[in-house]
Formats: sequence, C-alpha cells, structure tokens
Amino acid sequence: MKAKLIYLIFILTAIAGFSQEKLWERDLKKELYEVGWIKQSNEGNIIASGAKGLLAMNPTNGEIIWHNKELKAVNKNTFLAIEALPFFYVEYSPVVGKTRGILMNSNTGEIVFDTKEKGYRIKNYTTLNDKGVILFELLENKNRKLMSFGVANTKVNWIIDLGKVGGIFKFFGRSFIDHGPIFPSENNMIVGVKENIYAINFASGELFWQHEAKKKVNALVYSDKNNSLYVGIKKSKKLKVLNPENGEDITPGKLKLRGTLIDVMPDNAGNLILVETEGFNIIDPKTNQFKWKKSFKIDALAEVIPHEKGLIAIGKEEKEGEVALVSNDGEKIWDTGVDGYPYYITPTSKGVLYISTERSNILDFEKGKDVWKKDVKFKAIPAVTFDEEEKKVVLFENEKGYKFDLNTGEIELFAEDVELTKVKRKTPLVAEYVKGEGYLLYTDQHMSLLKPDGTVKYSDYYKPASSIEGLASVAQFGLAIAGVDFDIEGSIDNIKALSSLSNGAYRTSLDQTDGTSESSNIIGLYAGEIKKENEIFQVSSRRFFNSKKTKDSQFIVTKIKRDDLPTIHKILKINKKTGKAEFSIDLMDKTPNYVIDVVDNVVFLNEKNHLISAHKF
Repeated sequence: MKAKLIYLIFILTAIAGFSQEKLWERDLKKELYEVGWIKQSNEGNIIASGAKGLLAMNPTNGEIIWHNKELKAVNKNTFLAIEALPFFYVEYSPVVGKTRGILMNSNTGEIVFDTKEKGYRIKNYTTLNDKGVILFELLENKNRKLMSFGVANTKVNWIIDLGKVGGIFKFFGRSFIDHGPIFPSENNMIVGVKENIYAINFASGELFWQHEAKKKVNALVYSDKNNSLYVGIKKSKKLKVLNPENGEDITPGKLKLRGTLIDVMPDNAGNLILVETEGFNIIDPKTNQFKWKKSFKIDALAEVIPHEKGLIAIGKEEKEGEVALVSNDGEKIWDTGVDGYPYYITPTSKGVLYISTERSNILDFEKGKDVWKKDVKFKAIPAVTFDEEEKKVVLFENEKGYKFDLNTGEIELFAEDVELTKVKRKTPLVAEYVKGEGYLLYTDQHMSLLKPDGTVKYSDYYKPASSIEGLASVAQFGLAIAGVDFDIEGSIDNIKALSSLSNGAYRTSLDQTDGTSESSNIIGLYAGEIKKENEIFQVSSRRFFNSKKTKDSQFIVTKIKRDDLPTIHKILKINKKTGKAEFSIDLMDKTPNYVIDVVDNVVFLNEKNHLISAHKF
C-alpha cells in the first residue's frame, strides 16, 4: 500500500510539474449571480448564461464584450452555433409570455432575429453558400415553417408555412425536409416534406405550386436532361413525373412499378435508375420510357451503384446478401451470394469490396469470384484510416490490423493478437493516421498507438468523469433506426470514413474533411458581399478553418482515485505520438462545465457556478 501511494504521489507530482498557465480568472457572481453553462462561439468568444442574463467574454483577457440582462437562465440544450458564422441560436422562457427563440450576433450581442410572441423555435438550418442565405427550419407549435435569412444584411427575407406535424412529434435537431432543396431554375426552389412537395419562389417566398401525394414521398429527383421532376411515392405502383415549373402531372403511361420504390437516381450517362423491391430499370429521360423490356430482379434489392463496368446491384437481408453485376443492357454478368448482412459495399479498381457481419472480400469484375484467397472476418465495424506514406487503407478490429491496397486489391495482416488497455470488441474505436509514427486508435477515454510494423507503442485508458459528452455513435443503434436488426458494434464514423476512402478522399479525419470544404465555401460565399473591413465574418471563417485542423494532441477529462484521499479530476493534454501527458488542469468540481479551444490551445472552466478561468496549454 505504501509503495502504491508513493508511486501515485510521484505521478501526480510529475503531472503538476507541467501544469497549465492560467491566463485570467473572473468571478461573474455580480454580473450573473450563478453561471449555468458556458459555450464558445465560432469566433472564439465565451458565451456565459446565468440567473441575471447572457453575456460574452473576450477569450484573451476575460473582459465582458456585451451583456443582455433580459435573457435570463437560457436553456443550454437549445444552444446552436451556426457553423462558420458569428451567429448562434438559443431559447429562453420569460416570466410572462411564450418561450422565445433568439438568433444573436455573438460578436456584438445584437439580436438579428427574435421569435417574440410568434412562438417559433429554430430546429435546423441549411446554408446555401452560393446564394448568401441560410434556410432555417422553424416550428410554431405543430406548424412547420421555413425561413430565408440573408447573411449579408442579417435580415429575414421571408417565412413560409409547410404544413402541420402529425401525431406525437419529437425533434432532436433533425431536418423535417426530406428532399431538397432542389433548384430547377434560379428562383424556383423545390422541397419535399412527408407527402407534400412545395415549389417556392426563392426571391419572394411565395408558393408557386404544391403537390400532395396520398402517402410519403420516398424519392424526389430532378433531371435537367428533360426538365422533369420524378416522384416516388411509398407503396405506389407508379412513378409520377411532374413539370417543375407548374406542378403539372406529365407522367407517361408505362412507368409502372412491380414492387415498392426504393430510390431514383442518375447514372453516369445522365439516365435515371429506378430501384424498387422487385428489381431495377433504366429510364431514358428523352422519352420517359424504360430502356429494358424487363427489370433486373434480385432478392431483397436495397441499392444500385453505377460503375464503368456496369451496374452493381446489392441485396441485403439479415443473415445473407447478394451482389450482382449487370450490363447497361440489363443482362446479368454475374451474381454472388454473401454470408451475413453486407453493411458496406464499394467498387474498387480490382472489383467490388464488401464487408458483412460474417465475412469480407473483393469480388472481381470478370466473374464475381473472391480476389482474396482468405476471407477477412470483422466481428465489429473496423476502425479505418489511410497511411499516406504507404498509400494503403488501414483497418483494425478484434485485435488484428490489416493494410489494404486500393490499387492492387491486396490485403495484408500486419498486426495480430494486439492487446489494447480495456478495449473490447464492443469498444467503438476510431482510427487516425499519425504521420511518421503509426495509427492512433481511440475513443473519448482510450488512446493507443499502433506502429506500422504491428507493435504497440503505447496503450492507455483514462477513467471518465461522472459525465461524458460527445461519445462516438454506436453502429448497432444507428442501424436499428435504419430498420436493420442484428448485433453489430462499432462507430458509425468508420463507415463514413470507408465511404470517403472509396471516393478518393484519403484524408479521412472528419475534422480535416469538414473543415477544409466548409471553410472554402464560406469564404467564397462572402467574397463579394461582405466588405473587407467587416472582420466579424473573416475572423469567424479563419477560426472555423483553423479549428478543424488536426492537432498533435488529444484532450481527455479523467478522474483519479487516491487511497485515503479524495478523488481528483483533471483535464489532460496527451501527445498523440508519445502517449505522454504534456499538461494538466486540476478541476475543483466533480462535474465541471468546460470548453476546450483547439485553435488557441486554451481551456475555459466554469467552476463553483460563478468562477470562469482560462488556462493556456
């Protein structure tokens, strides 16, 4: 016991030796009395909510930038930062009156939109970069509303009604727009909501036309080849075609369905692929007729992927699947059965790669035969990253590491019987390539580095604090929502990473990918609309870009139990290459409210519900 205590004291002393630099500390008891929560806006300001209002603090010195005393006890769960812009949305309930939704400029405190007594509540948004507009989805009790908000002038352009929500409605920030927005012409915007299709004058917000189907619209596709809107309706035996300018039904007589419509999508030649449960066919947009006399049928058809070698048809059932390659004339080239549910399928240069709940392999384009001599079996969705030096996809699952060459189709088992600290098959690991070192395998509380030769450089588990936010989504939950019922574990982010790799996006870090694309779009959007002296938007864009850059370290919150001493909580900054804690912050609260600024390497703490401090790493 004494030896353990001495060792623990040594570790804690070592960590304390490189503890953080406190930049500033401010007591907000006078201004807010009690601070319920803190958040960080896109340009870096700290937003603090308390019993006596809402305020913003300068992150470099703690000075109060603005203070709105009316917005008391704002609901933390409603905070929504508008990505890459200096706007955020919150809701609060005044003593008298309805709950109000507020859209604020986080840099100035200006309220740019206030629902007041209307009872609107913002639930989601879509940024239309090329038009300088944000489309906000609102709820007014059970009424859906769509609002066009101009970014340059911070004004509401229009609000239009999109019908009522039926039945018991629960909203978790998901969009109520099922399809679109689609723009057949500059001012004609089409959206699909449940069983309704709306064509809206984008300039004025007036309704051009509305089409109501008998059941939910499952597919809505616009073809610029013939200026037609294709509508697939749930359980309907006919594919409907509308004129997008006036909503007129221009359906030809022969587009009948044999089963239930799954999707309508364009192929590589500009035709449309009609996918239904009983088979799929090609629609020629010039004639609106099927190209094949007979649709190609496959059991439990779920997906069709256009490819230069033909059309890859995929059947998915709980315990088995099927993959077929079909010619552009609708003739079968080959079909192959797959054991287990094939949850990921993508074409590669050597054939069709599939990963199922039972096995994984590549089916060659010639005969549909296995390319790999031995199946690769994943019991969970593998963690995936891309080795930029070796130019290979790295997969890790069930104590095994594989390197997969997308060009040759070869796969190599480079690591076997890899034991990671407190990592089980159900642990939703995510992978990241660390240049010059290997592959980081991590969750919120795990960090391990697997070297390219298959050895483990380090593997650590950090006991979580009493509450953890931001856990990676588990695939079993996500697939259950999609209507698939089987036992599979892992992070859904890994499927997204696989999809990115198969489409040539080798930089698979979600932060890198999202940050680069969004930032460039935002900067392009405002280049001609916002004056150079308006630093609000430029600072916001820069910060957003920087914040999505991959850092060399990972921040982890952990609690440390000590014999005969109180448990302590710390925020650690762990070096990804070495696995060593470089800095730490001692936390006074067991459940602290904190914000980690990965741009400036600063941690902001809200402790004792009134003391705000900034700590430099």
